[in-house]
Amino acid sequence: MLRGERTRRSARRARQLEEVPALAALAFGFDPAPPANDLGRFGATEGCDPDFGPGDRTRALLKVQDGCDLRCSYCVIPSVRGNSRSEAPEIVLARIGRLVEAGFREIVFTGVNTGDYGRDLDPPLSLSKLLKRAIEIEGLGRLRLNSLEPKTVTAELVELLAGCSGRIAPHLQIPLQSGCDAVLARMRRPYRTADYARVVDTLRRDVPGIALGADVIVGFPGETDDEFEATRRFIESSPLNYLHVFSYSPRPGTSAASFPGHVDATIVKGRSARLRRLGEDLSLRFRHSFVGKVRTALTLRQIRSDGRLRALTDNFIDLGCDLEGRDPTRLMNRLLDVGITDVAGSSTVGTLVGAA
Repeated sequence: MLRGERTRRSARRARQLEEVPALAALAFGFDPAPPANDLGRFGATEGCDPDFGPGDRTRALLKVQDGCDLRCSYCVIPSVRGNSRSEAPEIVLARIGRLVEAGFREIVFTGVNTGDYGRDLDPPLSLSKLLKRAIEIEGLGRLRLNSLEPKTVTAELVELLAGCSGRIAPHLQIPLQSGCDAVLARMRRPYRTADYARVVDTLRRDVPGIALGADVIVGFPGETDDEFEATRRFIESSPLNYLHVFSYSPRPGTSAASFPGHVDATIVKGRSARLRRLGEDLSLRFRHSFVGKVRTALTLRQIRSDGRLRALTDNFIDLGCDLEGRDPTRLMNRLLDVGITDVAGSSTVGTLVGAA
């Protein structure tokens, strides 16, 4: 590749990385899905996943949907992105093929409301049916989904996750936002806690080893101590494994910006800290449950500070693999079995099983 083209690609990747927090600010502190390209466009990109930085040609984000038909009271994204619209399945499948040819082993479907994929197409096509076609592409390692709204987690999707033999990663982020029905009503979320519980309980029962995450907003206007405690108790008793906790921030142009009952910043900070600690406990418990077990992991092109090869399991456990004298360059960007051996705090360690 010519130096000028490398420079242009690096600049594009930098802009994409910068776009994530900018879009996050549009809503209340986060965007349901970082865009994989410019606003209003579809496409694939490498290196714009904030967890795995530029140049790691192992995982790619593929934007399949944009816009949102929901009208949550706190969010301006629909007014910026417009209504939900889906990329044509033929284009999605062709892009997957090109990414596979380029050497990417994991492809992550992204969108503002990815689960809404296909409703606007003529004829309509569900996300599950697109996934069924995608996992048949020769050479594909695995697919992963990003954030899905609770009501888009259908029985068909659960069945597919349970029976796809690892071609789709057993991992879903399902926005909760609040564990209190009164707050959900003020947010204009299209579900209540009982609905959410049915979704995550079904996934936990039917999809072995699945990782379940949630977004939670703290300090929404009018949130009382009792309402916050309802959220904390709901999460504590749920099968969730990790949390993304966000402090509410009013966005101009949203109805929630004019709601009464502003919550003091000191109170919001304290509540956020409590939920983050709970999220850490949930993550620790989840990772501990896999010690002594084997999961399929994608080895990345990164060596951790402790000298271990970084890898990501199918169920979203970020770990370091002991190299045991092996050449790391021969092990990178491969889907390998990893035995999880130890968990301490935020660190998880494993051993490669049968890798040459």
